[in-house]
Amino acid sequence: MNIVLPIYHESIDWRIDMNNKVIFKIQNLLELAYDAPNDEEGQTALLMAQKLMVKHNLSMNDITTTQTKNKIGETVGTWEYRMPWWQEKLAAILGENFRCKTIRRRVFDEGITQMIFFGYQSDAELCTKVYEGAILYLKYRLKRLFPTISKARWKDYKKSYLLGFLEGLDQRFKAQVQSSEELALMVQVPAEVLEEQRLRMGELRTRVLDIKIESIDSEAYVTGLEHAKETKLMPEELLQV
Repeated sequence: MNIVLPIYHESIDWRIDMNNKVIFKIQNLLELAYDAPNDEEGQTALLMAQKLMVKHNLSMNDITTTQTKNKIGETVGTWEYRMPWWQEKLAAILGENFRCKTIRRRVFDEGITQMIFFGYQSDAELCTKVYEGAILYLKYRLKRLFPTISKARWKDYKKSYLLGFLEGLDQRFKAQVQSSEELALMVQVPAEVLEEQRLRMGELRTRVLDIKIESIDSEAYVTGLEHAKETKLMPEELLQV
């Protein structure tokens, strides 16, 4: 005769309860991160959530249990009548590190271009907030730099600075991913997101950015590179998972 020992059921219930507590804690940390994605407190919360997910072998699907957060869709990162090249490149860098497919969409009826983040709603919303913060940060930096550079030099200086910043940001993300195999898997765009995007939009054409610059201003490039390493957009704590 088979006997089911009470301790066996108690053990399962205990594990389920502990798992639920961990998931609840991660959800709270992610909520904090989403509310303040550019603050040190919010990004530290994101780091802690990522570490707990790796430790307990939990995916974002395990965490985003509510229908709203599990929903796959899109957010509009920004729109412009004429999209600056650097905003497009910035979106591409962030999208591939926040589990989102980045899409450049032209809305002909309105004469505008949108940068879209397609993914789980929680991922897309977080990516959009970080993207918006990064745009504001770069506009602020350029505004501060403008009075210090001659008018004749400004055009190449601005492009060189932005190239340096974007390269520095990309390097930091790559260093982060290379430091942890688990994190490298975690930041990949989920297969179900790519499939849903294909079903809704079909096969998308790829676009190669042609950034024309007469000459690189080395001082500006290095300044941009250094600012990318210093900015609180992605603090050092988040890069040392």
